[in-house]
Amino acid sequence: MTSLTRAVRRKTRFPYAVLYAGKTRPIIVSLEPGDVITFREAGRRHVWSVPIDRIFRQAVREAAVAQRRERKSRRRSQLQTAIP
Repeated sequence: MTSLTRAVRRKTRFPYAVLYAGKTRPIIVSLEPGDVITFREAGRRHVWSVPIDRIFRQAVREAAVAQRRERKSRRRSQLQTAIP
């Protein structure tokens, strides 16, 4: 792996309606030195910065919730097929 010494910016492939309903714009994502990720809409100046550890923690939580839901729905379907 390479150490991050300067910002790396990428634009999303698809536009998203995040801030304004009906107005879709690509999102510019930037990996910044100091372990920070920044987001902004293309063509806008307002930037949101979030530490990488907080984003990672949120991603793990969402994956755990999705896994729990999957297990729960699987159990429900097994119970429904077992009941005559």
